[in-house]
Amino acid sequence: MRHNYSRSAAERRFARVYETVEGDRCIYCGMPSDGAYDHQPPVYVLHRFASGRLVTKREIRERFGRCELVPCCTICNMGLGAYHGESNNDRRREIVNWFLCDSEFPEDKLILDVGYGLIQKYLSGHREKNIYVFPGVGRAIYIEALRGFIDGKFRSPDDFPDWLKLTQSELAEWLRGAPKRKSQYFLDMASLQSYDLVPDARSDPRGQFE
Repeated sequence: MRHNYSRSAAERRFARVYETVEGDRCIYCGMPSDGAYDHQPPVYVLHRFASGRLVTKREIRERFGRCELVPCCTICNMGLGAYHGESNNDRRREIVNWFLCDSEFPEDKLILDVGYGLIQKYLSGHREKNIYVFPGVGRAIYIEALRGFIDGKFRSPDDFPDWLKLTQSELAEWLRGAPKRKSQYFLDMASLQSYDLVPDARSDPRGQFE
């Protein structure tokens, strides 16, 4: 029997089992978290585990280990949805897959190539700071940070090259500039028309909106 899922209700129900990890940078990509957090494991996972019954904190921890609220930027949080994963690198792979080239969408490579090109021109003084409006620029920045962590090049944002530190900082500033800009930018980067938190509908996330 399926029990109706309400994220807000689930967050209130399971709040007692989560411990907050302090920090002001996204644990996945290094962007400023701006006070946002990600649930590890997702509250949806605990909702499915409980399956409508009362469960104790001990049962949850025996099954999932320590439950944490970790600093997370809005875009990485949306990229994860209700994905669980075994490690932070598993979660990074889930996020970065939204931004890598998709062979079913030939325009993806062009968008990403233009994004990298705009960054290079901006850093060499041949473009204005408004490059961040173009979603391919954001994709390039997120890909470089996430893959750097996955590949072991970076242990923290302190290890980022100067160009990545600069563009992350400026992108974060631009994203803060308007209400709901962060969530819309995720949709633009991931080529989604809308965002639907249906945890079981991620096998064809773009196709489900056609």
